[in-house]
Amino acid sequence: MRALLWSLLLLLQKAKGFSGDDEDPEEVVAVLQESITLSLEIPSNEEVEDIIWFSQKNLAIVVPGKEDQPANITVKDSRYQGRVGISDSSYSLYISNLTWEDSGYYQAKVNLKTSLLSLTKSYDLRVYRRLSKPHITVNLKISEKGACNISLMCSVERAGMDVTYTWLSSQDSADTSHEGCDITTSWRPGDKALSYTCRVSNPISNTSSRLIHVGSFCADPGYPKKPATFCLLTKGLLLLLLLIILAVGICIFRARRNYEMTRVRKLQRNRVKLKKKGKPDSSPV
Repeated sequence: MRALLWSLLLLLQKAKGFSGDDEDPEEVVAVLQESITLSLEIPSNEEVEDIIWFSQKNLAIVVPGKEDQPANITVKDSRYQGRVGISDSSYSLYISNLTWEDSGYYQAKVNLKTSLLSLTKSYDLRVYRRLSKPHITVNLKISEKGACNISLMCSVERAGMDVTYTWLSSQDSADTSHEGCDITTSWRPGDKALSYTCRVSNPISNTSSRLIHVGSFCADPGYPKKPATFCLLTKGLLLLLLLIILAVGICIFRARRNYEMTRVRKLQRNRVKLKKKGKPDSSPV
């Protein structure tokens, strides 16, 4: 009796060790609209009855072929129809044309013929997009003391999740970095012009922006008189516009006055002609 209980205890411990329930899911990263394989390793001395793949619900059932025939896969989830396959050698699951909805928890349950045990393996699949080139937005503000304050913002279109932004710069022969999508710095005439690069990364790709020369936004011959020059230019344009409007108004006024004077003179000549026609001719009696 004691030997039987001891055998049952060993069998339970063996079953627990094969189950994989105590193991964390294997993290798998994949690229949007590309493919991924969820690898499955089965001991060579084990004969497989069937394999059940789970996702949010039953995904597929795999039955090994007989007499060197290929395995048969039956897809249960319509979302994966036409997008999944298996490897004949290891029964690993292949998923193509990945979507955002494919991210999540997966599990393979392998039922064996040679024993009452079932092998299970879990996966945590995360789908990411390949990052495009970063876009840099520059905001410039000049203080009353003449300092040029610059704010740089880095962004990526449709970046998705788990994106890291890092600003890289070189100052005094030492490379420095700053985490975050934006950074603020200042520059004065005579200062060494710093250069910045924004690097964006996620678990499957990384990309960098062009080199941003901070001093180039402020270092021009008119700095820091640029705002005053701009104001003078604006005032000059407004004055020129007023002069043009005034000149046009004077021309219109003169043209109207000349028209009225010409009209009056014409009326006066017509009256004189009418009087001459209406006066009787004087002849000697």
